[in-house]
Amino acid sequence: MNKTTFFLTRFLSFIFLTITISSLGQTTEIIESYEEYSEAPREIAYAHLNKSTYIEGEILGFTAYIFDKFTKESSKMTSNLYCTISDENGDVLKKKLVKVQDGIAVNAFDIDSTLSTGIFTFKAYTNWMKNFDEQNHFEQTFKVIDADNLGDIKSVSPKDIKVDLQALGEGGHLLYNVSNTVGIIAKNQFGYGIVNAYGSIKDEDKNVVSEFRLNDVGLAKALFTPIPGKKYSVSINLNEREISSPINNIESFGIIMSLTPTSDVIRLQIKTNKETLQRIKNKDYKVALHNGSDMVLSDFQINENGTAILSFPKSELYKGVNIFTIFSNDDKPLLERLYFNNTSISQSRISKVKVKAETDSLDISLSLDLTEAQKSSNLSVSVLPSKTKSYNHHNNILSQLFIQPYIKGRIENGSSYFKTNDRKTDYNLDLLMLTQGWSSYNWKTILSNQERTFIYPFERGIDIVANVRKEKLGTYIVYPIANNKTQLFDVPKNEVAFTVKQSYPTEDDIFRIGYVNTKKKQFKEKPSLYLQYYPSEFPDFKNNQKVIDETFIDSDKYVNPNQQSEAWENSQDATELDEIVLKVDKRKTRLEALEKKAIGARVDLIKENIKLRNLRLDLYLQRLGWVTQFDYFAGTLSITNPRVNWGNPVPLVYLDNALLSSQGVSSDFSLLTFLNMGDIDYIEYEFYGSGGGIRGNAGFIKIFSDPNGKTMKKKNMVVAYDVPLRFSKEKTFYTPKYQYYDSDFFKEYGTIDWQSNITIDASGTANFKFYDTKNTKISLFVEGIINENQFISQEIKIEREN
Repeated sequence: MNKTTFFLTRFLSFIFLTITISSLGQTTEIIESYEEYSEAPREIAYAHLNKSTYIEGEILGFTAYIFDKFTKESSKMTSNLYCTISDENGDVLKKKLVKVQDGIAVNAFDIDSTLSTGIFTFKAYTNWMKNFDEQNHFEQTFKVIDADNLGDIKSVSPKDIKVDLQALGEGGHLLYNVSNTVGIIAKNQFGYGIVNAYGSIKDEDKNVVSEFRLNDVGLAKALFTPIPGKKYSVSINLNEREISSPINNIESFGIIMSLTPTSDVIRLQIKTNKETLQRIKNKDYKVALHNGSDMVLSDFQINENGTAILSFPKSELYKGVNIFTIFSNDDKPLLERLYFNNTSISQSRISKVKVKAETDSLDISLSLDLTEAQKSSNLSVSVLPSKTKSYNHHNNILSQLFIQPYIKGRIENGSSYFKTNDRKTDYNLDLLMLTQGWSSYNWKTILSNQERTFIYPFERGIDIVANVRKEKLGTYIVYPIANNKTQLFDVPKNEVAFTVKQSYPTEDDIFRIGYVNTKKKQFKEKPSLYLQYYPSEFPDFKNNQKVIDETFIDSDKYVNPNQQSEAWENSQDATELDEIVLKVDKRKTRLEALEKKAIGARVDLIKENIKLRNLRLDLYLQRLGWVTQFDYFAGTLSITNPRVNWGNPVPLVYLDNALLSSQGVSSDFSLLTFLNMGDIDYIEYEFYGSGGGIRGNAGFIKIFSDPNGKTMKKKNMVVAYDVPLRFSKEKTFYTPKYQYYDSDFFKEYGTIDWQSNITIDASGTANFKFYDTKNTKISLFVEGIINENQFISQEIKIEREN
């Protein structure tokens, strides 16, 4: 059974029509185009920021989660995450390339003088996301306050609020002479809803034909039947102001739709007016149910009463957003309605919190109720005073994963739709779906039948292609950088390049390559290479979606600037201590450190007088007790352990962690004959196999080269190359210090702690500790993922006794 047949069979098992269905189950161009469009995988990014309002001098900590859009599990496809901070003009002020490990990335930005008082936008995206129009990236605004100049901040007063008021037909159209469901949206210029205002729909004679009340995010719905020839408007009352907007584009002919959810069934009603009924008699329509990945499709007709009612059991709907699209008989999309099914979304909750006060810290223990054994987990926790005004995120991990990528607009207070599962939440969630209009999927693009090309590939580190110049054949040594060991590349005749795959160079790394001329048996030449990097530059990400601004509002004027200037204390106020200079044997100290690191092995740190003699490495190994034989005519070198009386006497030999040994007795170590002791930093070795693994019965030798070795430095045999794009090292988050922890300033804008990657143990418990600020009321804002497909988004309030 192919994919299309399976979807149609599943669809027919639960759709019940009150009209006669004609030509059911026919595969159409819609399904074929949709399958082709959706077959490419998608990724979704979510970033948990520790706050949404920062004081200059703080740190913005974040934990980013990358998901497969369809499975909702952690993405294993991409290792490169691009994070930017831009100003109100869209100019990028800060950027980081961050490594993603198992779908998770952790890092931080300094809130320094580059980000002066104002509104900024944080973005997180992968290169692959740029192939699609859907909003799969993460984007959030935040504001920065200079604590010394808060008196200069001008809040927005109510009289300066501008209101965008719209009335939208359910499904995208309004029709005369039939009852229409209208979605009402009232937002200010910053994207925030007008809260709880009363409004009405009036005709041109100021007669009220319908009334409504906006909810907490400025959404409502109303019913009205427009009469041909009359004009209508929608209005809301804001104290002494009345905001009004005309209702345009009411049509004389066409079809409309309305969706009615019940406890176990979704009813979709398609209807028309008498004027249209004769025009569409015996015409077929198609209804598609899809979710961005899968689709089911069927034909239907509107009956003689001008209606068609389709019923869908909730138990058979997709998890999350379900998109209902009505098509004409010639495959043109006419109507679209979104519905959110939250019955099968797996949420975990913290059921028990233990707080233990120690000398100067609080030890927190979080216990979860797990439905299955805990296999993998990552939680990020922002710890703030409970009266904070600094945590106002509009998306949590659930709304970003299950709603945001499927709609065109931006969600206000998306986390509220997942806090409770009651009738009010369901009603508000359906209002959100009703007022979104069409989904983020562009049917013009889907049905264009143009072959899609994905010009932005998945990225896993940086691939470095080294092109060999002047036919310089031999062995190239790529020295270690972050997450990469030493690598050896043999370039034989007729080969012109070699590739260093999945490199993760950081800003502190030096990318170095050495060269061995195997023909001349010399290690006295520098490489001659031309390097290409993929990727080589930081990609831009442009989108035209309006973001809800984390703006300055009147309530922020409450804070006293004089108190704030006293509350903030930077690190420069620390007490200075008398400096004591200690003189120690640097070489001995380093040798002790190496010996502790090389547990169960001997370490020989090469002395300076040995380096100056330029003694051959193979001869020095003889001094350590190994047997070496160099064949001058064949140019081969063998190394054996004289203490082995049975089996293979050849030890495991490493050069900068790159294993040189082969399986047999005839291992050739001729590469080492090009090294002398001026090139060696230290040697770690063991004769009796301890630490050598299953193949290490003859012991091992680990040789670590000195990049500033006498021969290398003198002959300039190692070349350092500039890598144009580098990964940011994980930045340590430092909690700021405050002079007063009981001030209004701290309680509203202060930071207590940020934990970026907490894991849960086998018993379902997570533990962490932080500095005790003696605040009696603390909030923990927790986001994360457990066992790949269970999500947690929870605010936990802790109230302590005085």
